[in-house]
Amino acid sequence: MTERTTAAERVSARIGFLIILSGVFIILSISKMAGIQIVHHDAYMQRAERQQTIEVSVEARRGEIYDINGYLLAGNITEAVFSVYWPNVPAEGTEEINSLVRSLESYTELSVPVQRGRGNTIVARGVPWEYASQVLDSASRFVDCSFVTRRVYPMAENMIPVIGTHNENISQGLEYYMEDFLEGTDGVNFFQASGWAGYRAVDAGAANVQPVHGRDLCLTIDSRYQEIAQNELQQAVEMSGSAWGAVVVIDPANGDVLAIASYPVFNEDGSLARNHCIQSSTEPGSVFKAVTLAAALDANTVSLADSFDCTKSFLEIYGYRINDSHPMGEVLDLTGVIAHSSNVGTVQVAYTMSDSLFHSYCVKFGFGRRTRVEFPSEQSGIIADVRSWSGLSKANLAIGQEVSATPLQIAMAYGAIANGGLLYRPRLVNSTKEAGLLRPLAESPSHRIISTETAAEVRSVLAAVVTNGTGGSAQVSGVTVAGKTGTAERLVQDGYLSAFAGMVPADNPRLVAVVMFDQPDYEYRWGSALAAPVFSSIVSRILSTSPEIALGAPQAQGEMLAAGGEL
Repeated sequence: MTERTTAAERVSARIGFLIILSGVFIILSISKMAGIQIVHHDAYMQRAERQQTIEVSVEARRGEIYDINGYLLAGNITEAVFSVYWPNVPAEGTEEINSLVRSLESYTELSVPVQRGRGNTIVARGVPWEYASQVLDSASRFVDCSFVTRRVYPMAENMIPVIGTHNENISQGLEYYMEDFLEGTDGVNFFQASGWAGYRAVDAGAANVQPVHGRDLCLTIDSRYQEIAQNELQQAVEMSGSAWGAVVVIDPANGDVLAIASYPVFNEDGSLARNHCIQSSTEPGSVFKAVTLAAALDANTVSLADSFDCTKSFLEIYGYRINDSHPMGEVLDLTGVIAHSSNVGTVQVAYTMSDSLFHSYCVKFGFGRRTRVEFPSEQSGIIADVRSWSGLSKANLAIGQEVSATPLQIAMAYGAIANGGLLYRPRLVNSTKEAGLLRPLAESPSHRIISTETAAEVRSVLAAVVTNGTGGSAQVSGVTVAGKTGTAERLVQDGYLSAFAGMVPADNPRLVAVVMFDQPDYEYRWGSALAAPVFSSIVSRILSTSPEIALGAPQAQGEMLAAGGEL
């Protein structure tokens, strides 16, 4: 074998090896490409999308809340938070931060020159959207800006007992109860990243989801009445030393709640206090006598012409003495019994009915069960089953003992007397608003509990309470008032409850209000000394804003003459 042949064979072998090696490489490449493009296509595609696509959550707007007149009670405000991460800021960039601090003025607590830190520093928070947008145009490239949405309440504490509160951690009050309506559903946008830093564009082909904003709510509350009631209530609670106070104002024609004031608004630890109109029940005392009267009149066991012996000013039942708060010393007709709030006479009225009949009327008036108003943690109150009554139960119930009720329950019961005998389910929400369109909610259901004639008779008696009886301090200038005072001695806790429930005008009521104070100072324990005067103040101020309640709708005026005539 020649030397030339050996060299040619070596070259041929090398070429063959390279061909084989190339073939193996091509096969491996094709296999790898097939794995990427076919076998693992989806996995690599998802990895690529994760690297190139930025997913951003789009916050849904929480529904706003308005009063019956369209005034904003709860809304949203978008604010900016400016911050800087110092490790990313070179020494020469510090002056840019100083410039930002100067431009943010009152929204920052930092002073110039800014002291550099080691980590992240909040430059300013709570910067309004409009102002932040202007600052961003010239902001340093080393500054981060994020936007947050905060819940705002234009009427502050005057409306908190109704609305409650909402933040990122917790919802309370109506904000909690109506969460399903108010809370929207966040959306998501996908952005395509770019090779140029800071540049990105919405991926139109991605599965972008637009946020679904929460629904706005329009309440039955009249913010004018609510502010009046809350202010008067606060002054009275602080003046009288009461543990708490509550005011409910309703429209008896439909059960709409116009105001539910409660004070204090906050507990000592800063947490939201309960709304005592709905979330507290207590013995109502003599304001319950209107229910006893209505039951007996409707059952035809008494009439307004009947008389009752109150000369001794006490009754003995099973060895227990029931006294009048002050001596009567005479025989009283039915109107006189209620007008002078005689316990002795009222118990005699109750004893004209059987136990089961009297109990059934109390239940029909709504006591012992929730009203189902749109508010969390509503108390049902307590009324014992007639089968568990003692020998004293009927007498105690007749004068507002052995029963507990919320101020709202009492307001609805008086609303039935005011409107001619219909007990409504109260409501706080009038309608929802979506895309600018109001969607009225169903009207409150009602059912008859006493006759129209009975309701009219009870109103006439309650009017006498104010004109000739214990309720004189509830009088309101320019309008007739029908109502009942109440003073209940607390059995569970020391102290008293001062209450008044009333309606105006007495002959054709368009407004019902209940005022209650728990454990006031001893000198204010009487309903006539505290609750009735506060009722008068609240209703007087409400009538000054809405005189049509007392006067009726204004009459249409004739056309104005083009030229004035001579006098």
